[in-house]
Amino acid sequence: MKLLIFLSFCLATVSAGNNTICTSGFTLVNSKCWKLYPDPANHTIAERTCTNVGGTLFMTKNAIDNRALASFVDGSGVSHVWMGLFCIGNDKSFCYFDDQKGSPTTYNNFAPGFPNSGVGRCVYYSVPGSPGGQWINGDCTETLSYVCELPPTQPDICDINFNNNCYFRLEDQSFSTAQLECQQMCGNLVSIHSAEENRFITSIYSQSSYDSIRIGGIATSKDFIVWTDGSTMDYSNLEVFGSSGNCLWLSLQTTEYHSKGSWFTGDCTTPKHFVCKRPIGDLNCSATPPPPTSAPPTPNPPTCSTGTYMAPGIIASPNYPGQYRSSCAYTLATYGSNKIRITFNYIYTSNSDVISMYDGDSGDAPLIYQQYSTYGTTLKTYISTGNTMYVYFKYNSGATSGYSGFNATFYSVF
Repeated sequence: MKLLIFLSFCLATVSAGNNTICTSGFTLVNSKCWKLYPDPANHTIAERTCTNVGGTLFMTKNAIDNRALASFVDGSGVSHVWMGLFCIGNDKSFCYFDDQKGSPTTYNNFAPGFPNSGVGRCVYYSVPGSPGGQWINGDCTETLSYVCELPPTQPDICDINFNNNCYFRLEDQSFSTAQLECQQMCGNLVSIHSAEENRFITSIYSQSSYDSIRIGGIATSKDFIVWTDGSTMDYSNLEVFGSSGNCLWLSLQTTEYHSKGSWFTGDCTTPKHFVCKRPIGDLNCSATPPPPTSAPPTPNPPTCSTGTYMAPGIIASPNYPGQYRSSCAYTLATYGSNKIRITFNYIYTSNSDVISMYDGDSGDAPLIYQQYSTYGTTLKTYISTGNTMYVYFKYNSGATSGYSGFNATFYSVF
């Protein structure tokens, strides 16, 4: 069996094209880039270590990758490693990969009796013995070794190379001037097409003092973005669509108004630090970009069905915007080590009715805040310390008319 695993690992390692490389000291395995961090850490610290280099905890989505992981850590003395997988229920369809690309419904290697979120919502990979190579739920506060994952890329002379693109950080310019400078480098203002790329771009500013940077999108509405390079809009992290302008900025810090990693609209003429993006090896500046196409789905619609909701989304009181006549509970969840940020867009409730927010997945978790009616006053934003927040709306008043309830938007925060 060990020989079979070793041969699978070797074949997988050399199967990638000769020009495929990994950056940041990662090793190419099965067209993935992996790096072992043997020093044990809890799941949150492990996730954040990976995020700081623009990656995620490792994910195996087929049997070949799952076997290769055992060979990759062989000889290191490591017996268990955190995975980039998080479960909010006891069925594999309620487990989510850190790259935000679905659940392990096509392939999984959970040990018998798992997933079991009652044991713990985080998932680790068991290396040796039985259950060797199997996935097991564990308490997220446990300290285990871990493997980070980056996408492979191709060689180029640029300093910042990620997933077959070069990135260049440049000093403050208006939107139009920034785009011209990027075109002179055979690129464009950066377009962002996945949560992984969004994390990576945020990570390259981890040592800077900038609060935000300019990216290459124009939001024609809260649901549609046009990228300067003409690429398809297949991902969005737009948090705030305002009236001060329609050019996109990426927030590098969590503030009262913006979440770290989120996008917001702003003035197009204000000089701002920006990022150019060029495909690897593409020095042909005469190509005409394709026209933009359709937008991705909008966030989850307002609802008051008690249950668990993955960020981003919207929650609302029963029958919103009509009169509510019942209580409601919501469990908000996000990926990996991210946090939940909830912003109340509107509240008009009886002073006897209360919205309670808890820092966890039940009303037994620490209380974050209790929000009463704030009609006519400034609404606030609240952030969890982990990747779940439990919200409970308690209908105490018995009111049958005159109150339209509340509406809140929740996002995933780095």
